[in-house]
Amino acid sequence: MTDRRPWPRLAAGVALVLVLSGCASSADQREAAATPAAQPDNGAADGWEDDGWNGDGWDDFEGTRDPLEPMNRTVFAFNEFADTYAVRPAAVFYRDTVPAGARRSISNFLRNLGEPFNAGTNYLRGRGRAGTTNVMRFFINTTFGLFGLFDVAGAAGLDREPSDLGLTLGTWRVPEGPYLVLPLLGPSTIRDTTGLGGQYVTRQQHSPYYWTGAGTRIWVSATVAQGLTIRTELLSLDEIIEESGADRYVFMRESYLQHRREQLGEDDWDDWDDWDDADDWGGTDERDDAWNGGGDDGGWE
Repeated sequence: MTDRRPWPRLAAGVALVLVLSGCASSADQREAAATPAAQPDNGAADGWEDDGWNGDGWDDFEGTRDPLEPMNRTVFAFNEFADTYAVRPAAVFYRDTVPAGARRSISNFLRNLGEPFNAGTNYLRGRGRAGTTNVMRFFINTTFGLFGLFDVAGAAGLDREPSDLGLTLGTWRVPEGPYLVLPLLGPSTIRDTTGLGGQYVTRQQHSPYYWTGAGTRIWVSATVAQGLTIRTELLSLDEIIEESGADRYVFMRESYLQHRREQLGEDDWDDWDDWDDADDWGGTDERDDAWNGGGDDGGWE
C-alpha cells in the first residue's frame, strides 16, 4: 500500500464487540467468586442463581483497571455511532448483493496478502514452525490458489498462523499498558498500539502492495473490501451482545483483553472451549481476524 489511514479498519474495530460473548459468563463467575453473598434458596439450579447470575450480573462488574476510561468511552461512543449509521448498513448491503462464494474469495485474497507479515512476526516471536507455515501458505496460495483467491494450502492441512507486532512485543515481555480505544480502529492497548506503529513503519518491507507497486486506488478498494468482509462475517452475532445485558464498553474491553492474553498463553480460560465452536462463530479464522484488528494484513499497509 502506498499510504496509511485508519478508516479502512473501521469495520474490524467496531466488530470486535461481537466476537467473544463467552466472556460474559467468565466475568460473572469472577465477580461471584469475589463477592460470594448468600442467595435465598428458590429452587434454582446450582451455579447460576446462587452465584449472582440473574440477568443483571454485569451492572456492578468493574473488571480490568482502566485509567483512561473517560477518554475511552468518548471514543467508544463515536465508534458505535459510526458502526450504527455507516459500517453495519454497508456490511448488510455487501452481504445481500455479493454472492457468498465471491465474498469468500475476496477474504482469502486479502488474508493471503498478510502472510509475509505473519511470517515475520512469528519468526520474531521464536515460532519458527508457524513462520514457515506462513511462508508456505503464501507461495502455495499465490501460485496454485490463483493469487490467494482459493485457500489451497488450508485444504492441504496448512492452517493459518496469524500474528502481529503487538503479540511479538508481548512475547518479549513488554508490559501491556492501559487499555486504549482508538478512533475507528477500536480496542487496543498501549503495547498493541505501539505494534501498529511498528507495522506502519515497516510496511515497505512486508506489504505485497509495496512489492507490486499497487496504486492508491487498488489499496483503497482492497482495504474497504477487507473491512466489509470482516463486518459481514460477524453480522449474525449482533444480537449476542444485546442479549447478554452487558455494558457494551465493559464487554468489549474485557473480551478484547482476555482474547489477546489467551493468544499469548497468559490466561487459562476454562470457559473458552465452550465458545470455541467454529459453527457457532462463523469460523475461528473470522473470530481471530476481528480481534486482531482486521485480518492478516491488518488493513494498514
